[in-house]
Amino acid sequence: MIDISKYTETVQVMALCRFGGVTPRMFEVLLRHFKTVPNILLAETVEIQEIEGITPEVAEKIAAAPETLQEADLYISGLAQREIALVSRLDPNFPELLFELNDPPPMLYFRGRLPKPGQKTVSLIGTREASGEGIEMTSRLAREFAAAGVQIVSSLVGGIDSAAHLAGSTAGGDTFAVTDCGIDHISQAEGVPLAIDIIRTGGVVSEYPPDTEASDATMPQTNRILAGLAQAVVVTEVYGGSVRTLDLLKSCSEIGKMVFFMIDPERGAYSDEAALGQAMDSGAIPIEGYDRIGDIIKSLV
Repeated sequence: MIDISKYTETVQVMALCRFGGVTPRMFEVLLRHFKTVPNILLAETVEIQEIEGITPEVAEKIAAAPETLQEADLYISGLAQREIALVSRLDPNFPELLFELNDPPPMLYFRGRLPKPGQKTVSLIGTREASGEGIEMTSRLAREFAAAGVQIVSSLVGGIDSAAHLAGSTAGGDTFAVTDCGIDHISQAEGVPLAIDIIRTGGVVSEYPPDTEASDATMPQTNRILAGLAQAVVVTEVYGGSVRTLDLLKSCSEIGKMVFFMIDPERGAYSDEAALGQAMDSGAIPIEGYDRIGDIIKSLV
C-alpha cells in the first residue's frame, strides 16, 4: 500500500487534479465529503461513487490517484527547475479572496509572485478592441491606483487590460496577469513581452498546468479568477462584441463581486447601449469623473 504521508499536501492535490482528473468543483465536493485530502486519497472506489454526480469511471480514476503521487512529486520538481511556482488551496499563502468563489481553484501556477494578502486590489479590465480614449482613461486609473498602493489584476489579452498593466507598472505599482492558458502557451507576439515586464514586480498566474492551451472552456473559468482575486472590478470600455468582458461581468454578478463602470465626464461611457445595459443589469455602479476614483479605492475592503 502506498504511504501517502510521505508526500506533501501540494503533491497530493496535484495527484488528484492533474492525474486523477479532479476539477475545481469536484475537488470542492470531495473535500466537503471526505474533510481532508488524505481521506480522499484513501477512499475506495465504491465510497467515491456514492457521491452524487460522480460516475463509476471518474470514481475509478480518482481512486487510482495515489498511484501517481511519485509522478506528481517529480512533476512539481520539474516546474521548480523552470521557475514556475505553485500553491494549493490548502496552503496558507493561497489568496483568501478566492474562497469567495463556489469552486476555488485547487491549484495556482505562477511566475513572479501572488498578490500580497491584506492589500487593496482591483481588477481593471475592458475590451480588447480599445479606443485611444479608453486606453487614456484606463492608464489614468492605473496610475492613480498605483500611487495609492492598490494592486492591479488584469488579463494578457491586449487592449484595455494591457494598458492597465503598462500604466500601473510604469507608475511603480504592482500588477498581476491572469491567463486563460498554461504559462507555456502565452502568446509570443503580445503576451510574453508584457508578462516578462509584469513578473519584475508582480506575477503571472494561471489555474492551468503550463502545457494547457486556451479554449472556449478556459476563458469563463479564468474570468472567475480575475474577479475573485480583487475586492472589486473596474470596467473602462466594453461593447456588445466584448465577449470576455461581458462574461466577466456575469461572473461578478453570480458571486456578488462589486463592479464599477467608469464614465468620462466629457465624453460619456466608452460603450454601446447593449453592453452598457448588460453591465448595469449585472449590478455595475456608474462612476463619473476622475475625482471619484478615491471612492473606488475606499470601497476596496
